[in-house]
Amino acid sequence: MNILYGVTGEGFGHSSRSQEIILHLQKEGHRVLILTYGQAYPVLKDFFNKKEYKNKVEIYRVEGFHISFEKGKVSVSETILKNIEPAVKNIKNWDKIIKKVKSFSPKVAITDFEPLTANISYYLGLPLISIDNQHRITHMKIKVPAKYQTDFFIAKGYVSLCPPIATNYITLSFTKSKLHSKKDFIVSPVLRKEIINLKKREGTRILVYQTQKDLEFLKVLKEIKEKFIVYGYNKNLVDGNIHYKKAGREFLKDLSECKGIIATAGFTLISEALYLKKPYFAVPLRGQFEQVLNALYLKQSGMGDFSEEPTKDQLEKFVSDLPRYRKKFKDYKTNPEEANEVLDKILRKL
Repeated sequence: MNILYGVTGEGFGHSSRSQEIILHLQKEGHRVLILTYGQAYPVLKDFFNKKEYKNKVEIYRVEGFHISFEKGKVSVSETILKNIEPAVKNIKNWDKIIKKVKSFSPKVAITDFEPLTANISYYLGLPLISIDNQHRITHMKIKVPAKYQTDFFIAKGYVSLCPPIATNYITLSFTKSKLHSKKDFIVSPVLRKEIINLKKREGTRILVYQTQKDLEFLKVLKEIKEKFIVYGYNKNLVDGNIHYKKAGREFLKDLSECKGIIATAGFTLISEALYLKKPYFAVPLRGQFEQVLNALYLKQSGMGDFSEEPTKDQLEKFVSDLPRYRKKFKDYKTNPEEANEVLDKILRKL
């Protein structure tokens, strides 16, 4: 079967899980045309630009959605303004994009929070499957603290539009929930094979990962009597108790050997940490409710904690509570292949 697969280019989580799902699809004999942009495009292009994927997986660059930040918080107005130009470019290139897709002759479309693919599926009359973690906000019952209600309703609004209608929704989640439709599914997070194959070890250092530089946060780390490996500052340097590292293959080793993690509240990294049984202190990006939702789960499950502006006392408490968090992992169950299993069943019925 020929499958059109859209991947949002914002962040690396969508591309890493889409890579695993697309690998599974081509092993099942399907051909895949990927529409993507931004950070996802070079990652997927580099991976699938190999002889073994020739005539099996093809990458096509389009324009796409990006999130803008102002003073460490998501800026709704700037995000809207920033996305006018990409939207206009896609409209101008519509005929060219449709011609490309038609020449591929897809029988079904899959979108990982990529809206253009949904619009193409409607235009061509293709069945559409949504696979992402964002639809927890619209498809699951969640308790939202009063202080996050505004962010929740904003998030619910834009998630409900991406896509507004799908033949099936496959929603990735840490927990299960009752659904209103038999065409919707809640499944465990998808994990990279590299994560599944890692040898877990409890080391002596704490792994820190940030997507936005925060010098005040670094000052807090320097006051704590712990050793930290810090990613996100694009440098290799040892400064007292902080060992800065550039992104690369060492990250997986540090992830498997750390004794705990302090990082932004992205779904993918938290999924990997929980699989490896690593306690997690989340620092959700302000204004991004999906990250707040992930952070709330960590606290409620007892496998971690969170704060939007971590203090020395909060981080020291997190470190002292590491043994307590580790005890909670015995209750955490996950099946990294569940999404592929559900997707196979859906495709067989089409």
